[in-house]
Amino acid sequence: MSKLRLLLVILLVGAFTPGILAAQARGTIAGRVTAQGGNPLVGATVTVVGTSLRGVTSQTGEYRIAGVPVGSYDVSASILGYAPVTQRMSIASGQTATANFTLTASALEIGGLVVTATGREQRQREIGSSVGVVNTSEVQLAPVTSASQLLQGRVAGAVVLQSSGTTGSGARVRIRGNNSMSLSNAPLIIIDGVRVESAETGAGSALGFGVGGQTPSRLNDINPEDIESMEVLKGPAAAALYGTAAANGVIQITTKRGRAGRTEFRAWSEYGRLDQTTEFPVNTYALGNTVTATNPNRGVDRCDIVRLAIGSKPTGTQVGCTGITQTYTFSPLTNSATSPFQDGNRNNTGASVSGGSEAATYYLSGDYEKENGVLPQNHLNRIRVQANTTGRVGSKLNIGSNIAYLTNRLQIPQSDNASFGIFPMGLYGSALPSFVESQQGYQSDPQFAYDWLTYQRYSRITGSLRGDYRPLSWLSMNGNVGLDRYAREDLNRVPRVSAYGPAFGGVYTNGWIQNYGHDIYDLTSNGSATGTFNVGQDLVSTTSVGTQYIRENFHRIYAFGATLTPGIETSLAGASTDFSAGEDNTLNATVSAYLQQQFAWRDRVFLNAAVRGDQNTSFGNNIGWIWYPSFSGSWVISEEPFFPHVNALSNLRLRAAYGQAGLRPGASDAIQAYGAQVATFSGADQPAIIFNLIGNPDLKPERSTEYELGFESGFVDNRVGLELTYFNKKSINALVSKPLPLSLGSAGSRFENLGRVDNRG
Repeated sequence: MSKLRLLLVILLVGAFTPGILAAQARGTIAGRVTAQGGNPLVGATVTVVGTSLRGVTSQTGEYRIAGVPVGSYDVSASILGYAPVTQRMSIASGQTATANFTLTASALEIGGLVVTATGREQRQREIGSSVGVVNTSEVQLAPVTSASQLLQGRVAGAVVLQSSGTTGSGARVRIRGNNSMSLSNAPLIIIDGVRVESAETGAGSALGFGVGGQTPSRLNDINPEDIESMEVLKGPAAAALYGTAAANGVIQITTKRGRAGRTEFRAWSEYGRLDQTTEFPVNTYALGNTVTATNPNRGVDRCDIVRLAIGSKPTGTQVGCTGITQTYTFSPLTNSATSPFQDGNRNNTGASVSGGSEAATYYLSGDYEKENGVLPQNHLNRIRVQANTTGRVGSKLNIGSNIAYLTNRLQIPQSDNASFGIFPMGLYGSALPSFVESQQGYQSDPQFAYDWLTYQRYSRITGSLRGDYRPLSWLSMNGNVGLDRYAREDLNRVPRVSAYGPAFGGVYTNGWIQNYGHDIYDLTSNGSATGTFNVGQDLVSTTSVGTQYIRENFHRIYAFGATLTPGIETSLAGASTDFSAGEDNTLNATVSAYLQQQFAWRDRVFLNAAVRGDQNTSFGNNIGWIWYPSFSGSWVISEEPFFPHVNALSNLRLRAAYGQAGLRPGASDAIQAYGAQVATFSGADQPAIIFNLIGNPDLKPERSTEYELGFESGFVDNRVGLELTYFNKKSINALVSKPLPLSLGSAGSRFENLGRVDNRG
């Protein structure tokens, strides 16, 4: 038996044996959770401390926890935005004990629940790292139109950067800076326990062709109206149990579920106008003496906006303008007769219904979104449907399902930094009157940009099934399996107009089409078991073990054709020359195992230790399992008897955490691959092979190590909260593209673990 297996057996026996010997006599705890003033708190969690038993309040604020072993327990009620409250309860056999709670609003967030990698919910007070939580009930009045906007300004350390201002463009999310030089710096996104496609760049999200940096976002596929909460694990110290995917942080999204009680109907409708508010510089065409370093007496020449920006000091052969004798100014982007802009508009309409009983709940929603941008070739049409159910089978098994469907059509203009986009053509145009008349002041005929069609249309389905089985008061087991799959088409078409040819070096003067078809899916499966028991009167031990399997599949087919048949200009069936095609297939799989141990003393001092091991298909052949350890501690010191009780300071928690997480290499970076080739030997053609990929059998994942220290404090009855965190993160084995000698006869470079990235703040 290996050392790892022996350790698991010892921990499991130690964790589960006391529970087996526990008395089987049972009772029930029931009651109501309200806010000050008597309003019920819906969705509050009531926990029997030291066990796996818990309940959630209904729409009337009521809860019920059955099967509680006879004895005395601390019972805690908590919900985001309120200070937790704990009561001491005695449970008698066959009796129902009543525990009502009144919670006070709090700016200090240590009482809410966070879903961990093991699948269980853990109170924030137990976690030694900083976890940002966004509760959507607190932002209902904010002008939020996308999921990424829910994060803006609401989580310390998370920065949301819009890729563009055009309709349908997404956002880049960075948590505590960048961690990698070569890989994606986007965080891992998990929805209801399922890992979803979250690429911000590359084939996973971006269009297959350039549109000037405008990038759609898979995060914004999620309807913000369907989100219950978002939890942000900011780095390896918090996300070590997510392993080789979590070095950039993790965003966990929980969608809404029904509550026991009366049926609740909601409807929303939004309409607004989009305006173009950017101020563009005026194009200038001037005549004057343009001096150079070699010819200070150069004659009359034109002076455009580029030369004016350079300045008048000679630098080489092209400098700014001096001695200007005549100036023309014109801006085709702002002139009413030549401006490409229009009044955009947006509307979004949707509805939801939820409800249920103690045995089963449901939530169903749907919405339609349509937006027309300020450019005429910029449109978005989207339909989204979400359906969530939960059910109870007996008193020990809870099951649930989530399914979301999306269909989307997005047309993106050639804009922003696109070489032949409307903005560069307007900014680089001339103000010379004859030029304005012939090309409306643009560098080329602007109709070229208007007729260039680029769009992305796709459908996506994300679903999961989960089960939570609590056979004993000290033992809980949960499992989750889910799939995120979407089919996508990217189309790029330049129409059949001969005047467009010179922009591409005179080729394809009769139009051309690029088409990319994608089939992408992520499969997630998790299973874990947690044992919780008392070690003496004041010490509680919680042990969790689990495993995970992740499978990511990417399939793309590419086709190109030119010389479009008149009347058939949106299909490759209308192309007649220059055909080409290609296909890409990528498979990546991860198998993981993890172990976590927590000790809680008097429900105010918490120590956690965990380790996760990963084996991934992208690792080199010489690399085995990669292990990621983590440790953390949390101390709610303000609850200690010796802590001075002053009116100004209401609460204080100290915390510290250490952890490691990784980023895997590309799916083919470690692989050695060959291709067929014909070689001439002794005057005759002979079959041969060449290296398509040189491979790297020693390629490892990038590994990030982070520690953080901090505290959270509440003042004036927790009306004011203050959180301070210091973190220090170091990423080693960073992938760097290393040039290879041409004599190898392969690609000119390969990735190796050569770099290091440091982040602190």
